[in-house]
Amino acid sequence: MLSSVPLAAQADEVDLTPGPTVYADPNSPTGYTGHFVYYNPDATSVRFVADILLRNWADLSDPTVYQPSEYFPGLMRGGGAYDAEMTNVGDGYWVIDVPLAAGANQYWFYVNNNTNLWVTDPANSPIYAPDGLTGTARRAFNKVFVPYDAEKQNFEPLAARQIELPREDSAKGTWSYVEIPELPPLNGIPRTIGVYLPPGYDPNRAEPYKTIYMQHGGGQDQSDWMNMGNVPVIMDNLLDDGTTEPAVVITTNTNYLGPVGSTAVQGDAYPNLRNVVIPFVEANYNVSTKPIDRAFAGLSAGSAVTQNLIRDDADFFGYYGPWSGGASVPTNTPDLLYPYIHYGGGAWDFGLPNANTVANLDNFGFVENTVVSGAHDFNAWNQLFSIWARDYLWHPEAFIQDEIGQLKDNVAATGLNKGNKNALTVKLDQALKLIGKGKSAEALEVLDGYTTQVGNFVNNGKLTADEGATLTALAEQITANLSHWLE
Repeated sequence: MLSSVPLAAQADEVDLTPGPTVYADPNSPTGYTGHFVYYNPDATSVRFVADILLRNWADLSDPTVYQPSEYFPGLMRGGGAYDAEMTNVGDGYWVIDVPLAAGANQYWFYVNNNTNLWVTDPANSPIYAPDGLTGTARRAFNKVFVPYDAEKQNFEPLAARQIELPREDSAKGTWSYVEIPELPPLNGIPRTIGVYLPPGYDPNRAEPYKTIYMQHGGGQDQSDWMNMGNVPVIMDNLLDDGTTEPAVVITTNTNYLGPVGSTAVQGDAYPNLRNVVIPFVEANYNVSTKPIDRAFAGLSAGSAVTQNLIRDDADFFGYYGPWSGGASVPTNTPDLLYPYIHYGGGAWDFGLPNANTVANLDNFGFVENTVVSGAHDFNAWNQLFSIWARDYLWHPEAFIQDEIGQLKDNVAATGLNKGNKNALTVKLDQALKLIGKGKSAEALEVLDGYTTQVGNFVNNGKLTADEGATLTALAEQITANLSHWLE
């Protein structure tokens, strides 16, 4: 809940409405303060915990972990969990005030110093899946939305997190948990998937929707991407901005996907995903059955699932997002040349993929890597989903542009005259533009013209055979990639 009404100065007039209230506060370093009220008459102590400690994104050499009260422009969440005692104001009410910065902020409670149980805010609870985790197995990620104060927060990467904030006047999609009858129940409770349908979802639309499958991490389930992961809000806003395509988003639970399988047998990893969940989605929703129109991403343990899927059957999905789970896909993975893979993690994330490993993998496929502010938490993962859905999903040119750039550099390094260099470079630029417009067939014709011209230069003695090979190897990879998805 957002409010512009400040707290009363007197303790006996403190707002005791349970849940979070965010209010504009001229005394806050961020311009906003979060006022949290937890009601529990049986508690003897309550600790407020939130992933809101700050690190210096503007100066990564700065090792300091800053308190929320120490905010200055350039700081971003990513320093870990802020842990503070809440004040007992009587009659079972516990309160705390803390400065907060823009975006979706996550928090939870420890009651009576029991750090094994992440207590949900009953006044602001996530909507949990009926077959999801409970008790100490369930990490409670409550979220509170905080506006951006351009004067006080004054940092563009933080301003970008406004994509996580609900908009009053924009069209809204819907989401819910949907039973999968083909999966065996859990303790008598039907198994479910989370399903987000974009605004105006039309079951009869002539063009089927694309699908995005999102996988949770440890201590989480299919609830988390829909709640703290903020997928519905981010998708609504990106669609409102016109910066992504309408898609159906599915969240699954690792516990029912089935075994990882053997790398020696293609297509046997997570059999319930392949043989139950995806067929159920494609039979009950107006979505494409083409692999290029399917995407799969996961965080932490979900990144392991994502990378196992790549190793198992790389082109079963067209797009992958393995985040905060290292980089473990071997370079000899079959069909690695075809999918578009977006690695990512937080700058202070113990699961941050190794940049050199990812760069080497890019030599064998089309791989990108994004590092955002954040640790091993949803501060990083919300940003990664926003970036992936906006800049990479359904954009093969975003993955191919580096290879085109390398080809142009290779052309520039030859001894060809200016006119011949320009002739090749123009074709490469044209091919990339066509790919960006979804005209892969036309792009292939242009690339064929490029390789033919390189061959002519070799035959005419204007290029050596080695130079010709250098100028065509990457072009042939791009051609093979595009041709695969046109089959």
